[in-house]
Amino acid sequence: MNLSKLHSVVLLGVGIGMGATMSILLRIEPVQATPQTVPSFNPSLSLAPLVENLSDAVVNITIAAAETNSGPLTPSGWSIDSPLQSGQGSGFLISEDGYILTNHHVIQGVDTLTVKLNNDDEYTGSVVGFDDSIDVALIKIDGRKSFPYVQLGDSDLVRVGDYAVAIGNPFGLSHTVTMGIISAKERSLGSGPYDDYLQTDASINPGNSGGPLFDLNGHVVGINTAINPRAQGIGFSVPINTVTQILDDLKTNGRPSRGWLGLNLQSMLDDNTTNIDTVQSPKIKEVYANTPAMDAGLKTGDQILEFDKNTVQDVDTFIRLVGSYRPNDTISMTILRNKKTMHLEITLGERPSQRELGTRESSTSAVYDWGIQTTLSNSFSDDIAEQGLVLINIGSNSPLKDVLQLGDIILSVNDSIIENGVLSQLNPKTDILLFKIWRQGQTTMRQYRPS
Repeated sequence: MNLSKLHSVVLLGVGIGMGATMSILLRIEPVQATPQTVPSFNPSLSLAPLVENLSDAVVNITIAAAETNSGPLTPSGWSIDSPLQSGQGSGFLISEDGYILTNHHVIQGVDTLTVKLNNDDEYTGSVVGFDDSIDVALIKIDGRKSFPYVQLGDSDLVRVGDYAVAIGNPFGLSHTVTMGIISAKERSLGSGPYDDYLQTDASINPGNSGGPLFDLNGHVVGINTAINPRAQGIGFSVPINTVTQILDDLKTNGRPSRGWLGLNLQSMLDDNTTNIDTVQSPKIKEVYANTPAMDAGLKTGDQILEFDKNTVQDVDTFIRLVGSYRPNDTISMTILRNKKTMHLEITLGERPSQRELGTRESSTSAVYDWGIQTTLSNSFSDDIAEQGLVLINIGSNSPLKDVLQLGDIILSVNDSIIENGVLSQLNPKTDILLFKIWRQGQTTMRQYRPS
């Protein structure tokens, strides 16, 4: 079995005492509500002009949550704070009328939300909208005529090697400033369908969730979201271009409006190529019931070659491509079925939220009786003990709820190497299972017995 390995990552919302934080790429210009002239900046001299001109637009978000058992559907094995029962995260003002961007996992399940500005003024905030598939939320505060705010930039222009600077309150150390670079782009962590993170080695710690990542012009290019807890200098930010595409939807509808087909896909080599390093166009593993894909006549085993005349090269790119269209758009598709090319027209539906999607997809899968969702692990580490299936969701009625935990990596069941679909062959009413799992850095055994 050829398994990928799990990225161990922490989403950065923290408990009370952990403050708000932001990060920045080195370029600068004024970004306040009333623009001012900022002197040219030389990073070898001082970061002070940059820090002074941006700090007022970064906010502390303090929440008290009633919900305690509904974290984001993130492959665990990455450690998550989700959602906070009470605690703090960060955010940043994007308009003078009080709109603020932050992470969804910072505000998920909140009863109350307090926003504190750099001058210690406090405001009650309300959640306007969110997108749990990219871990972004939009909140709103009122109470003054004009708030300081930052401008949204273009994350596509960010280059690997650009300087990065973090400013904020990691571990409650107010307005700490650290410096690094952008280490990589287009990182996929397995946390959602639209993973496309910026990676930075600027020091990011618990308390940074929802903080902005800037370029040297003071424009936001990302939202700080996660770190790798087993490494130093590995942090991740959601590219701001991913957010600006859905910002109007969040303001007007409270959620993004993305195209959706309703497919379970797997990667495979294109039948027309003999080079294993070339195209891996997706193959349909399952067509979900009552979806646009089923209505259009797509079938299990179809290989997707083109979507709206765009060549489809892999599963991740295809999912992002479909999501870039709107519901009710009619799109042409080219597929390969039984070695014959076919052309179809398909009208897209609206993509459900991650929570709704998880419920819908697990209810049609063979492991639904077990009430769990898993994904192949995918890690930086070469440790064989970390290869297996990551538990990313477990239902309240799951027979395994007292045996497994979110984040467990299932290595084997009854001494058989674990693979996707293995649980579908077992019966929770009759079978006794012995799980070998990787939990919190060590291997352990857990047994399931039917009640």
